[in-house]
This record gives sequence, structure tokens and C-alpha cells, in this order.
Amino acid sequence: MVASPAKIGKYEVIAEIGRGGMGAVYRARDPVLDRIVAVKTMAVDVLSDRDMRDRFLREARSAARLQHPNIVTVHDFGEVSGAPFIVMEYLEGDNLAEAVDRALLPDLASRLGVVIHLCNGLAYAHQHGVIHRDMKPTNVFLLSDGGVKIVDFGLAWLDDTTFATRSGQLLGTPSFMAPEQFLGEEIDRRVDVWAVGVILYELICGRRPFDAATVPSLIYQVVHAPPLPLESRLFPLPARLHAVIELALAKERGQRFPDLEAMGKALRNVRDELPTVVRLRAEALPIGIALGPSPAAATLIVPPPSRSPEPPHRAVSTPASTLVEHTPSPSFNALLEDGSFGEERRLQLFVLSSDDALLADGGTDGSIRLWDVATRTKLATFRNRVHLRTGHGSLATALAFSGDGTLLVSGHLDGAVYLWEAASGLEFDARMGHEGAVGGVAILPDGRAVVSGGADATIKFWDLAAVRAGDARRTMRRQPDAITCLTLGRKGEVVVTGHVNKSIRVHDANDQRLVATLHGHKAPVSALAASPTGELVASGARDGAVRVHNLQTREQLGFHQEHGRCVVALAFFPDEQRLASVAMDNTVLIYDIAEPGLPYSFAGDQEESFAGVCVTRDGRRLICATSEGRFRVWLV
Repeated sequence: MVASPAKIGKYEVIAEIGRGGMGAVYRARDPVLDRIVAVKTMAVDVLSDRDMRDRFLREARSAARLQHPNIVTVHDFGEVSGAPFIVMEYLEGDNLAEAVDRALLPDLASRLGVVIHLCNGLAYAHQHGVIHRDMKPTNVFLLSDGGVKIVDFGLAWLDDTTFATRSGQLLGTPSFMAPEQFLGEEIDRRVDVWAVGVILYELICGRRPFDAATVPSLIYQVVHAPPLPLESRLFPLPARLHAVIELALAKERGQRFPDLEAMGKALRNVRDELPTVVRLRAEALPIGIALGPSPAAATLIVPPPSRSPEPPHRAVSTPASTLVEHTPSPSFNALLEDGSFGEERRLQLFVLSSDDALLADGGTDGSIRLWDVATRTKLATFRNRVHLRTGHGSLATALAFSGDGTLLVSGHLDGAVYLWEAASGLEFDARMGHEGAVGGVAILPDGRAVVSGGADATIKFWDLAAVRAGDARRTMRRQPDAITCLTLGRKGEVVVTGHVNKSIRVHDANDQRLVATLHGHKAPVSALAASPTGELVASGARDGAVRVHNLQTREQLGFHQEHGRCVVALAFFPDEQRLASVAMDNTVLIYDIAEPGLPYSFAGDQEESFAGVCVTRDGRRLICATSEGRFRVWLV
């Protein structure tokens, strides 16, 4: 055992707290400022290695230029008898791997919180010209007070260095390295996006996305193979979390999140949609709720209200050709399940053609599948040019048929917009898109334009005739905030958009001017649907609220907030008196718009999560898509 020195420079050594191949770390006291610090030194046998000394200096320089709550603070750098040392803040707690082993992160929200902190810290580092390049659980420190710190910038790349990698040399930890690092390509901040994606995947699944017995085999998988299926035995996973991980682990770095600020924002949205944890005082607890370890308070998980036993509607999981029982209402007496179809894959959304003949769905793999509704058989799978070239595509975020059902337009998480010929699957060769995720798409009924809205806070009107000829000609209208969803109202006379700033904006489809702004939501708008005549628009928000407005008078006709999660899809019945909604769980709510009472509710199987809902134009069938790729049909 190596004896600890009494002093390192002016710092009084208290104890050794860690040792590795590169050196040792000591707990020490700064006698001038009278504070406890950590002092990191180089091992004697690596002092003569110039690359190792450069790495050590790079760690000091990288961290020293960064002052952020999620990055370890460097106080000092010096040398004693030719041996360099770094003085950093002393951290009390565990690294991320140890914290997971000790069950310090018991739920999904706490694990997402850690990754959000990583995104914040690394985004700050990137803004200051520092790329970490070696993110992994052991380089993430969870403080005893709940804070998160990023440590070990020894492999960091600085924008003012001339450091070069030796030919054939791998810098980093292979399990967390991006494909371009193995391929010897130029690197940028997106290698850290990949590494944080691997950390997130491991926190959720308890294993890494690529598993191999040897490093060469691992490298092959990282470069060529898709990640292992995202599954967790620890907690249910929201559908949108799959999309976040898919984007972070895209093989092509151009298809990843552009930066960790964007990834952090996406994860905050996922976390905000999780069930709420409420702390209750003992005296406020209803009889029968047991107290936790503390006699003063207890933890109560609040699920979506529609799952509560208190409302009179009884949600029943039903086999084919059985009735869904519920409390009778003026609108409904019973629903008859009419079977299901589909195939196993992660599904994000779906749409029906206006004649109900075709159904198109978009998956997390970026492909579009087309179904014949009458026979319930798959007709085709559409893969865009990027998907065909690379073997994977970006998640579909928006779909819309043309009025005659001959064309289909799709929007994607990477900002791309594609136009398809429905009968042949032909993709028109025009480069449409946004600088950010596509929130919604539509094709005007008169066939003049494809309309798209995106996270870049723009609405774009693409000349349809030009697009079909390969020319992405368009006009653009800037918006005050990111667009999250889009629909057409008043039979295509207006374009309605939902925004992160909680507003709904209505634009004239001809001259593209703003004609109305609808307010009321307390959270970002997440879903829109127009009634069959187009006179009404329904909107859902991330807090579970559903509102209905008259587009002509701008009057709010209805408001409900029975959902406990983000509303992801809405659908009017033909009578325009009833509205169906789903919200990332296994429950469907059906509202009588004029009736302020509780909506009718029914549920699918316990493990299901509905990603979309549509009502056929005759009002006789309600179709729900599960996030696992099945379509369930009910007779109304």
C-alpha cells in the first residue's frame, strides 16, 4: 500500500479517497481558506508519458473554464517536484453506478432528473467550447444533498487545442462511444448526446443498448446494429421516452438531437407527464392510508383521474364481441368490441383517410405503414430516402392524408417532411422540412399546398404542384413559439396551430394572415382536432385539459380535465356533440360537449397505452392505436 503524503503543495492531506491507473485522489484541507478539497495527483509511473500529462492538464483546463452547478469546480492547479496536481471541490455522495446499486433512484422521475442535470451541465460545457468525450456513470456524481455533478474532463476536447488522436487509438469508454468515434470521423458535441443516451437507456433498462463479449464485436454493433429493444421491468415507459432515446442513439449524428439543451427539454416534457407524487400530512390522510417511515407525512401517487374507483363509470377490459359495461348516459348504452389488428412495433400515431378506406400509422423506427381498413390487412410499408440509405429513420410525429386519399404527408422528429403517393408508396423527391421537430402537417382540400408547423416556430406552406415536381417551393410565417400540433378548420379555410406558449392560433389558409388567437390552456397545447364541418376545434394540453372552441365566434364551448397525463389525440364524432380523447395510458374518455359532467370512460388491457384515437365518418366505429402497434376497434 502506498503511503499518503502529509502535504501536496500547501494542501494538508487528510486521507486517500481513491486510486487508479492514472493516479490518486486525496481528501485535503486548504489551510488558507480553511475548506475541505479534493486533490488529484498523477501516478509516478505515468509522469513520463507525455500524452498522460497532456490529458491531466486538459482535465484541469477544461473544468476550470466551466462554472456550472452540474460540473465539478476546479479551484487550483500546480506541480510539486515535477508532479502535477489538480485541486477540486470535495464531493460527498456516490457515483451514478453506485447510486443505482444502492437503490437511491427508486423511480423513473428521479432517473430522468439525473439525466436532465447531465444535459444542463454538458449543454453549458458545449456553449463554452468543451466536449467531454467520456461520459459514463462513473463520471457522474450524485451528491448527498441531491445535486448532480459531472467529473473527469480528462478526455475533453477544447475548441482552442490542437490535440490529435493517434491512428488506431480509442479515446473513451467503448460502451459509451458514438459510431463516429470508432470510424475515426471528426467529432462534435453530439458524441456527448450519444453517451448521455446510453446512460439514459441503462438507467431505464438496467442494461446497455449494445451487448457484446469483445470490444471488436461491440464496435460492430454500435456502428451497424440497432439497439436492443427498450424494455424495463422497473416501471412503465411513456411512449415519448422511446422517441427521446431513439433520437439520442441515431447512428447518423445529423439525426440526433442537435444539442443537449434540446434533449434536456424533451426529457423535462416526459418527466412532467409522469404521474404526480404528492406529500400529505398525517392529519390530512383519509382513513385507511398507511403512513410511510415518517410519522408526519406519507407519499401518495396520483394516477389519471379516469382510473380512480370513485367516478361511476366502470372501465372493463373486454375480449372480442363482448360489451363494455358502464353507467348509462344519454349518449351511450354500450360498446361492442369489434376485434383488433396490427403488428408488434412501437407506434407513435395514426390517421384515417377521409373515406375511412385507408389507415396510416407512424412508428418510432421512422417508417409509415398503410392498412386497408375493410380487410384489416397491411398494404405497404413506406421508408423515406434516409431510412433506405442508413437502415433507420427518424420517428414520425405527424401524418395527414389528402382529401381524396391519394397522397400522404409525414413529419418527423428530425424536422423532415415527406410527401408520398399512397397507392404506390412513391416518395416525391423534394426536400421539405423544419429546423426542429415537426409538430403537425396537413394538405389543403383544394390541393394547393402542404402545410407544416415545427419546433422552429414557423408555419410553412409548400406549393404542392412544385413539390410533386421535385421543387420544395414554399412561403413561411414565423410564430411566437414552437408549434406542437396543427389541423385544418372550416373545411380548410383556416390553419389552426397549437403552441408551447399555451396558445392556439388561427390563420387564413389563403393569405396566411393571423385571424384569431384562442386562449385558456394552462399548459402547452399537445393535440388538436377539427369537427367534421370544421366549425369547432378541440384542443388537448400537457396537463390533461381538453377544451372545445367555436372557430367563428371564438367562444369556449366545453372544458374537461379528467385526464391525468398529456393528451395525445382527439377525435370528434359526426354529430359534433361528442368527442373522444386519449392521454398516454389505457383509458379512452368520451365527452358530451354540452354536458359539464363526468365523461364516459373505458379502458383497454392494463399494460396497454393508447397513442391515438379516430372515429369513422359514420360514427359507428371508434379505433384506438396502442403504443405497441395494435389497433383496437369498438362498435359505438
